[in-house]
Formats: sequence, structure tokens, C-alpha cells
Amino acid sequence: MLHRTCFLVTLLACSSFALLSTGIINSAYADQSNTDEIQQPAPNKIYGKVTDIIDAAGYTYAEVDTGKEKVWAATSTTPLKIGEMITFTTEMPMKNFHSNSMNRDFALVYFVSRFITDKESLTETTTAMASPHGKIKPAPVVKAVEGIDKVEGGNTIAEVYTDKQKLNGKVIRVRGQVTKFTANVMNKNWLHIRDSSTLNDLTITTDSTAAIDAVVVIEGKLALDRDFGYGYVYPLIVEDARVTKE
Repeated sequence: MLHRTCFLVTLLACSSFALLSTGIINSAYADQSNTDEIQQPAPNKIYGKVTDIIDAAGYTYAEVDTGKEKVWAATSTTPLKIGEMITFTTEMPMKNFHSNSMNRDFALVYFVSRFITDKESLTETTTAMASPHGKIKPAPVVKAVEGIDKVEGGNTIAEVYTDKQKLNGKVIRVRGQVTKFTANVMNKNWLHIRDSSTLNDLTITTDSTAAIDAVVVIEGKLALDRDFGYGYVYPLIVEDARVTKE
């Protein structure tokens, strides 16, 4: 009985030492992980200091120092300052990208929807603390576009979605209002249009240009499940379209 009691005491002591040792080791690793100059907020986001800024062809290109490396990102023209801390998502990485407007090559550049500055983050945090519902961000309200009817001999956007299997691979004509335009990505211009038939928009690639809010008629071939790489997959897209402003 005495021998068994001594064995249990010894086992308990060893277990306690093992747990304590694990805690010390984990703490050491935790301290080591905090030695990076700048911590990345999430795997799909990059955070760092702006070290260079180039404005060209309606875009702001920013070189960002993450503390481990320097990377380039670009979005529509945005006021930035050297030394400012910004965050952006890695939503569209482009390798070996050549900018015609700057006649410059980038080994890698991220095309992003926007840059988020530290000032914006602080404002959002303050608002969340001030309101009991501040952390609940309401979804943006999407309103129907009024007065954009079907073009003669063409389709509405709702019809394109409904009849996509039948229209796949065929040239279609659609009238819509331009809600987004991005130039010279993967050697194409990209635009999104909407009409009065649905809240869905239609994505188009083209060599033409278009202004935001302009009403246009697009004519191009419908394609389904197009994968352009880098996670950019479109279940439905109109490619190489001709764009006519009304």
C-alpha cells in the first residue's frame, strides 16, 4: 500500500513538472513569435508601412514594407503618405505584371478594392465602442437601377442569368449602367453593369473604356465558369465585348 502511494505521488509530481515545462516552452515560443517588427493581422491580409507611392492611369501603386519584405499593391487613385500604415487584402495577386502607363515591370503586385489606413481602423474601433451595436455592420443596401430597359434584340441581365445555359458561348447584347470600371488588368479592361431587371450585375471584359454611371450597350460572347487564376473565378461573364455609349 505504501509502495503504491509513493508511486502515485511520484507520477503526479512528474505530470505536474511536464505541464509546467510545456507552459514554459509555449510561453517561450509566444515571446519569440512577437519579435517580428510588424505582425500580419490575417493570412489573407497584408499590413505595413508605405515606402513608395506612384499615381498612374487612375491607380495608386503603393510599396509596403511588412517588416519581412516589401510588396506592391494598387487600387483606384487614393491619397496616401509615405510612412503611413495601411492594410489591404490579397484578393488579386498579379505576377510579372507590366504597366503600360509606367513602362515598368512588377514581379508581383496586388490589385485590391481599397487601402485601409490606421486612421480608418481607429475610427471604426471608436464607433464600435461608442455603440452597443457597433460591431454589427449592416449589409450595404443594393437598390434597383431605374430606367434601364432591355435593348432591342438583346437581353436583360435577369434573362442572361435565367437562360445562361442556353446562351453559353453565344454573342449577347445587354444595356446597363456602369457601376465599376478597371483598366488594364491581365491585358483587359473590366467593367460591371446593372439594369432594372435584377439586383445582380454583369461582368464584362473589353478593349473599350467606360465611365462610371454611363449607360452603355455591350455586345460579346457569354462564358460560364471562367477561371482566370489567382482565385478569380466567374460563374458568368461576357468576354471581349464591344461597348457602345448611349
